[in-house]
Amino acid sequence: MMELLYAAFLPGNLFFTVLLLLVLLYWLLVILGAMDFNFLDITFDGDVDMDVDVDADADMEFHPGGIMRSIMDFFYIGEVPMMVLVSLFALSAWTISVLANYYLNPNGLLILLLPIQAANLLVSGVIVKVVGVPLKVLFRSFEKDANAPRQVVGRICKIVTTEVSGKRIGQGEMSGKGAPILLNVIAEGDHVFHKNDEAVVVGKDPETNVYKIAPVEID
Repeated sequence: MMELLYAAFLPGNLFFTVLLLLVLLYWLLVILGAMDFNFLDITFDGDVDMDVDVDADADMEFHPGGIMRSIMDFFYIGEVPMMVLVSLFALSAWTISVLANYYLNPNGLLILLLPIQAANLLVSGVIVKVVGVPLKVLFRSFEKDANAPRQVVGRICKIVTTEVSGKRIGQGEMSGKGAPILLNVIAEGDHVFHKNDEAVVVGKDPETNVYKIAPVEID
């Protein structure tokens, strides 16, 4: 165990060790309820330019086009939760880095470290892609909950993620035949919804399976 800890904090492995520790900390906070599962919310629009906005909750919004959109589609970003993919990458990259440096570069030579880590990034990306296939199917099945009401448009849902806006996808909870179900939702217009707000479902995007929501108007 001590040998593994020593190897993990060697300069050649330090970056991936820190990344893995951050991922483990995130999942610990999720388990304790201190952080939303949707730590990274990703939305697409038709813009060619790409903007990255980071707020206090460390949420990220992408407006990708071209190559970036292709990369995100390749890794099923948007179909599989971002933090699940990041966790897979961190675990794979850390494992490969520790093992490869232990057996192939025990002296920590920079001339060997660079190609090892380049190959590590490539192999870890392939692993995320391969493992992402069954995960994509699994998360799609969650959208077909047997308890889901047949008529969703026009019903009230409660926001369960930190924030939902016109550029930020979140989740709304709606009662079904059994346990409550979760819908991927995005705000219609400029209204910003916060956790525990109520909203009415006004439509659905057939391409993304994301429901559009609007404020509940009370006379």
